[in-house]
Amino acid sequence: MRRASKIGLWILAILLVSLAWMLASIAIHYSNLPWPWSRTTLAWTFGLAGPLALAFFPKRRRTLSVLFAVFLGVLAWHVSIRPSNDRDWTIAGAELADVRLEADLARVENIRNFAYRTSDDFDVRYYDKTFDLSRLEATDLLVSYWDGNVGVAHTMLSFDFGGTDVLCLSVEVRREKNEGYGGLPGMFKQFEIIYVLADERDVVQLRTTHRKQDVFLFRTSLSPAESRALLVHILEKVHRLNEHPEFYRTLANNCTTSLVNHVNAVWPNRTPYSRKILMNGFAPEQGFERGMLRSDLPFDEYKLKCRISEKGQAAAGDSEFSRRIRE
Repeated sequence: MRRASKIGLWILAILLVSLAWMLASIAIHYSNLPWPWSRTTLAWTFGLAGPLALAFFPKRRRTLSVLFAVFLGVLAWHVSIRPSNDRDWTIAGAELADVRLEADLARVENIRNFAYRTSDDFDVRYYDKTFDLSRLEATDLLVSYWDGNVGVAHTMLSFDFGGTDVLCLSVEVRREKNEGYGGLPGMFKQFEIIYVLADERDVVQLRTTHRKQDVFLFRTSLSPAESRALLVHILEKVHRLNEHPEFYRTLANNCTTSLVNHVNAVWPNRTPYSRKILMNGFAPEQGFERGMLRSDLPFDEYKLKCRISEKGQAAAGDSEFSRRIRE
């Protein structure tokens, strides 16, 4: 019995070290070494060295200890990698928004309002605007689905100052030039995060008209005072990101979990983490169940009424785009 327990513990130890070794290899592949080939070569070399050491060195207890110490060294290296605002960014992520708050006024700089001909062909336009927070009426949740996805979507918030005066937040990956996106590298500090403060004629019209995505607009149950508290918390974060950049995290700091973090920072545990948050295409359903979205209709029927894809296409180019999609 003791022998079986000992063998079981050894197997468990080997499995745990193997998992740690695999994660360390992936971390090396997505590290901050300057050349892609060097990262790939070192990751493969490192990944093969562990199993070979266990296979050919007879003193496995010592070998496991050495492998674990090496893993801790790679972990310390990974932890030391810091985010930066100083990279060769794509045009869409080149400019950070910034905010100055004073009493009831919020001066927002670099509000994005690109003029799109296609998703990849556009005129770069930004503007500055001062918003009177005392005039904030409501907060809307925007959810955009693509390629027939149901469980995965992009989520945004819009702060409505009266139908024609709307400030939209889209939390996105801040990509470098010639850099793609992937869920796995997003877990290993491969991307920075950007809080895009934009005109809805940019981020919403881009998705309804040019990307042909399925977009829904839900009016939240937040009062004007609650909307203001949430917006101020977000604007403070926008300002901090100019001096203290953060990494985008596929699960922990993405377009939806970042918004949930803001909500829960203002009202603790108001939006608990769940499968419907991680599979964020279902986030509106959780919001409905928790009272953040309200309707007397069943959720499926309510969701259909919130679909604005065709409205966004019909209002393309309209100076009153935000009012038109809310009619």
